[in-house]
Parts: sequence; structure tokens; C-alpha cells
Amino acid sequence: MKVAITGATGFVGSHLSTRLTSEGHEVVHTARRGLGDVDELTAALAGCKAVAHCAGINREIGDQTYARVHIEGTRNVIAAAKNAGVEKIVLMSFLRARSNCGSPYHESNWDAEEIVRNSGLD
Repeated sequence: MKVAITGATGFVGSHLSTRLTSEGHEVVHTARRGLGDVDELTAALAGCKAVAHCAGINREIGDQTYARVHIEGTRNVIAAAKNAGVEKIVLMSFLRARSNCGSPYHESNWDAEEIVRNSGLD
């Protein structure tokens, strides 16, 4: 199966890539910085059956904000996945993600979960 991994160079994404490759899957790597361009993502996801969305940050630096990476990035991945005909998406979130808690990190992960839950994708 052809699987795309966002955040493929990160801790979880790199280990997932190694595992999927060792099991004979074709893996497409995308980087966190590439989450801003839906057309570019759509091209990268072409032919993929699934996306493992592992791109995320644990601190904000410059334009790499929680809103931009977790929320906008997830919206863009969902749009690109739909454009490319991807059937499944798996999101790597945070165990204590929740809304209205006063933590932009937790809230942005919750928002990303909600985007995926409401996406219509499996």
C-alpha cells in the first residue's frame, strides 16, 4: 500500500516510515513546512491509500505556530487527501488534547482532531 507520512523526519514519523517500509509498503515523505500548499500536498498524496499525519510542534518558533501547523496544516492535509482520493487518515495528536483549557498547544491539537473527525475520511 502507498502511504504518505507528514512529519516523516520527526521522531514518530521516522519510526513509522521505517516500520512501513520494512513491511513492504511504499512510503511518501512530506515535511512540516510543506503543509501550507494544498496543491503541492495533493501532488504528493497522489496514489496514496492512507495518510499518517504526524507533523506537529511542541513549541512555537517564528511562523511555525500551533495554529499554523496543527490547525491550518491539518485543514490542508484533509483538503489534499480529498483531492487525491485518499481513503484513510490517521492523526498523531496529544493525549491530553482538549478545548477551552487555556493552553494553545492542547487546544490546537483538539482543533486538529475535530478537523479530522469531521472530515468525512475514514
